[in-house]
Amino acid sequence: MSLAWAGCGQSVAGPAPEAEPAQATAPAEALRAATELLDEMCLTGPVLDEGDETPVATDVVVDDLIRAFYLVDDRPSVEGEIREALGLLADGCASSATAQRLAVATGVDAEGALPEEGDDPVEEGGDDGDLFDCDAQGINANEREGGACVDAVGQRVAVADRGETATTPVMEVTLLDVETPRTLTNDGKAGRRADGVFVLLTLEVRNRLKEPVEFDPAGQVELRLDGQPYFSTDEGTTRIDPGEERTGTVAFDVPEDVVGSLETNGNVFVLPFPEAGFEGEQATVAVLRTYE
Repeated sequence: MSLAWAGCGQSVAGPAPEAEPAQATAPAEALRAATELLDEMCLTGPVLDEGDETPVATDVVVDDLIRAFYLVDDRPSVEGEIREALGLLADGCASSATAQRLAVATGVDAEGALPEEGDDPVEEGGDDGDLFDCDAQGINANEREGGACVDAVGQRVAVADRGETATTPVMEVTLLDVETPRTLTNDGKAGRRADGVFVLLTLEVRNRLKEPVEFDPAGQVELRLDGQPYFSTDEGTTRIDPGEERTGTVAFDVPEDVVGSLETNGNVFVLPFPEAGFEGEQATVAVLRTYE
C-alpha cells in the first residue's frame, strides 16, 4: 500500500514498506544503544552551520530514541540518557529543530528533568499565560472536554474529540475516520497483512504557517492505546502549502487485544511541523481522541 495525501486535486504518495519485525531488545537498552550510536555519529560527523538540515541518519536515530523512551515504564530512570543526547545535538551535529523535537517528545530538556509526579506544571498567571492544567479544565478521558491546556509533564496540547478539529498555532488537525482492516491493499492488488490488526486513521491537516511544510506521518503521528505508543512504518512526506488542507491515511500495526481501546482510551498525537520550530506556543501538540 502507498500513503497518499490529497489536496486541491493533487496526490503525493510514498511507498509503505513491509512491517518490521518486533524487536526483543528491552526499551531501556535500546534507548542506551541509540544514545551511544548518536554519540559516535556526532563525534565523527560534521558540525552544522546555522540553517543546515540534520543528516537523515541522525534524524533516524533521534526517532529511535523517542520510540524507545515511550516504551520505558520508568521514564525518569532514562532521563539522563535523553539529556546526554540533547547535549550531543546541541554541540552542532543536528539542527535546533531536531533537538527541540526530542525535548518536546520526551518532556526532558538538557538542563532539567521530567516533572515529579504530582507537580503542577502550570499556575494562574504563570509563564503559560491563559493556559491551565488539563485536568483543571476537564480536558481528560473522564470529562472529555476539549481545548488548549498544559498536561502533567508541562507539554502544551490542543485536544479534540474524533470528528472535531484540534487547533494549534501551526496546524489544524481532524481525525475523520478510524478503520481496523487486517490487510491493506493497493489499487486492488494484493497488499500486506498485519501481524495483529491495522488501525487506519484518516486525518485532515491544514497548514496555518506562512510557509510550505513537509508533513511526515511516520515522524509526526503517534497512536497511543492503553498508554502504549505505536508508530507507523509508512514512508513519504507530503508538502502542504500555506493555508492548504490535505487529507490522507496513516496505518499502524497493533496487537489484536488492544483494538477495543480505540473506543475507550485511544489518542492520536500529532507533533508540530519541524519548520515551525519547537519553542513556546509553536511546540503545541495536537491530541485527537479515537473514541466518541
